[in-house]
Amino acid sequence: MKKLLLIVSAFALFLPSAVAQTTPTADEIIDKYIAAIGGKDALAKVTDLTTSMSSEGQNGAIIMITRKQKLPNMFSMLINANGMEVMRQTGDGSKVQMGGMQGSRTLEGPAALQMTIMSTLFPELHYVENGVKTTLVGPEKVDGKDTYKLSHTTAEGTPTWTDNFDVATGLKVQAVTTAKSPQGEMTTTSVFSDYKEVNGIKFPMTILQQSPRGPMTMTVDNVKVNKGIKDSEFTVK
Repeated sequence: MKKLLLIVSAFALFLPSAVAQTTPTADEIIDKYIAAIGGKDALAKVTDLTTSMSSEGQNGAIIMITRKQKLPNMFSMLINANGMEVMRQTGDGSKVQMGGMQGSRTLEGPAALQMTIMSTLFPELHYVENGVKTTLVGPEKVDGKDTYKLSHTTAEGTPTWTDNFDVATGLKVQAVTTAKSPQGEMTTTSVFSDYKEVNGIKFPMTILQQSPRGPMTMTVDNVKVNKGIKDSEFTVK
């Protein structure tokens, strides 16, 4: 009996250490995600990306979203509802112009930096060079899945954003961002699913977005890789 108690006690002391050793670091979680969607070599070959998405809005309105990204850090997003432009975002790498039916404004400084970093092609590849600090928050359930939650902060200390990565597959399943707007801070939660491969890289084909504007489910209709997008498409006036 005494021998058995010693064995049990030793096992109990060993268990926390074993659990700690199996918990990955933030860098390992990001590396697994990059590998899961195609690997560094495949991602490094992409110089520009065009993603076309569609959704159904209120009163049956057909919403079309076109997002363009180009290295090193340019991006744009155009949203049309029933053929009418309702929102446009353009980032030239340092400034971000945001336009809509209620006017236009240009972001500079920390707010523009955070949006630029998050909108860069495969942003996780560039976190280190962009001075992003990433920490592991811990395990978290997302839609019944076991995930690791990571928190990111820019070098300027702008508000953090978080990502959740599936423990089993390594794929990103959720992102939560908070941004300032004329109406105050807005928190947006995006849930990613239905990953499919395009040109050797996996992309989520369904994105469920929840924001103060209400829920919206976006379906990715097509992804175009390396189509030679011109820099002039990302001009901020």
